[in-house]
Amino acid sequence: MSTALHDIGPSDERECTNEACARAYRQGEAKMTTGSRRITRRGAASIAGAAALVSLAACTPVVGSGSAQPSDVAAYQSTVAASRAAAAASAKTSACTAWRAEFDKRNRVTDSTIAATKGGNWTWDSIGPSITAELAAIATEAGTLPGIIATPDLAATIRTLMSDYKTKLDAYGEALRADQAARSAESWARSNPALDALEAVTDNVKGICSIA
Repeated sequence: MSTALHDIGPSDERECTNEACARAYRQGEAKMTTGSRRITRRGAASIAGAAALVSLAACTPVVGSGSAQPSDVAAYQSTVAASRAAAAASAKTSACTAWRAEFDKRNRVTDSTIAATKGGNWTWDSIGPSITAELAAIATEAGTLPGIIATPDLAATIRTLMSDYKTKLDAYGEALRADQAARSAESWARSNPALDALEAVTDNVKGICSIA
């Protein structure tokens, strides 16, 4: 009666009474051992591969993961801050230069109108051309301000101040037109207070733009 390979246990070799039985036992043990070693090697390789993936994931920077070195983050933030500061400075120069050019043109006409009222020898008819010229200059300057205010990278403080300047300039133009239409003995009852308010915000714009 032959013995099946899977029925041979560790002590079966001693119980084999013939050479065929002993040889069958040894072959079965060799197959079991080889299979066990292969399983062990494949298992070890799988574990090592998983460990390598974990290690790689830990060392690979991921955007937004906070995995960058603190010194790299600080250097990047410093570069960004410097770039923004340079852009803001350039925007300020551009906006202030444009504002000053338009202000100077309109202000010369305003000064001319004021000069024409000195001495008390003027009438609403005689001052009419000067007022018309000033209103045109005001409209021209006011038309340039939205573009100046919208200068890219312009600091919020300058943007807000120039927006206030435009509001005061528009109000002065309306007051001047109202005084001209009224032709009253009080002369500049509306436009003088409006001009005072415009001059006050003008000084603020000059200050922030470092204009003497």
